[in-house]
Amino acid sequence: MRRTIAPLAVLAVAAALQLSGQARAQSAPGEPYRIGIILPMTGSTADYGTDFNRGALLAEEEINAAGGVNGHPIRLVHGDSKNSAKDGVAEFKRLVEVEKLPAIISTMTGVIVPQFPVARESGTPMMCVGAITPEIRKGGPTVFSNYPLADDEEKEIAEYIINKLGQNSAAIIYENSAYGKTLSAIFIEEFKKLGGAMLAEEVIEKGGRDFRSQITRIGATHPAVTVVYAYYAEGGLIVRQAAELGVKTQFISHGSIQNNSFAEIAGPAADGFISGSPSWDPDAPQVKAYLETYRKKYGKESDLYGPYFYDAVKLYAEAIRRGGYSKEGIEKGLRQITDFQGVVGKMGFDKGNVVLLPLRFVQFGNGKWNPIPK
Repeated sequence: MRRTIAPLAVLAVAAALQLSGQARAQSAPGEPYRIGIILPMTGSTADYGTDFNRGALLAEEEINAAGGVNGHPIRLVHGDSKNSAKDGVAEFKRLVEVEKLPAIISTMTGVIVPQFPVARESGTPMMCVGAITPEIRKGGPTVFSNYPLADDEEKEIAEYIINKLGQNSAAIIYENSAYGKTLSAIFIEEFKKLGGAMLAEEVIEKGGRDFRSQITRIGATHPAVTVVYAYYAEGGLIVRQAAELGVKTQFISHGSIQNNSFAEIAGPAADGFISGSPSWDPDAPQVKAYLETYRKKYGKESDLYGPYFYDAVKLYAEAIRRGGYSKEGIEKGLRQITDFQGVVGKMGFDKGNVVLLPLRFVQFGNGKWNPIPK
């Protein structure tokens, strides 16, 4: 049976019935090892949260079906960030201070950065998934990421445009947010270092629905390539409206665009869009197994990020095996991991607590994202 997310009020009542944090730290045999996971389950990016959660729940189910961790089942305790900094911080504090959880999984750039002080002050291990701001490296000793960061990713995208697409000029359109500003600034800097020139820079508002003015100004410069830093909803509208206006350009972005809803919004205009991200290898056996399990359970194809949330839960389970079920033990266990085989590849954490994974480029066509030969 598919498990649904309990309303926050129900979670709060459940928390009141739990044992104290100290008692949980010394769990009786078979008592669940609980891990917090904060996702955008409602709001404009809820489609992301749904896929994220599905990946995490698959890992929880598999771990428990195999006997759990040292005889203890893993149980995910959810919080809804609504992709809001305020709600994200409130949920982090609730899970740590009320639920007394020793570790948290969180996501979305605008949410995780305000959570860093809480993670530092409480000494709580925090796994950032899918958020790629370089600020993660400065988050503190308990902040980790199982997803490569923008200072690596955007440099490779800039190199791809110049070396693979053969273009030394481009336009850019990005969301007016910490996410959009950070990624666009890094890309522009790296692109210019490589000798590239920016033809146009346009900003859109998060949640906007009409971007024709910005697209028209971009179209006037006739860019061969246009870089997009926006989530799937806005990205889909940009592509569709560009086609409606007759603006012809090669759109390219990072992994945020690889959501099933992007193609539904963009329609036929989605074809040809290029995305570069630390994506999984579709030919790897562990990837095939994950995708088949996901397909059977949920009746649809996985988006890009689900496997990273699956791996985040598995990484925490491995950390608990190594260091024990406590904040200190989990942090210690994560630092000991050097070659963990996840769905997305073999992982270990560098000195900045960030994994290193290669970028892969894919292009949308025939209803799916297709790998571009190297």
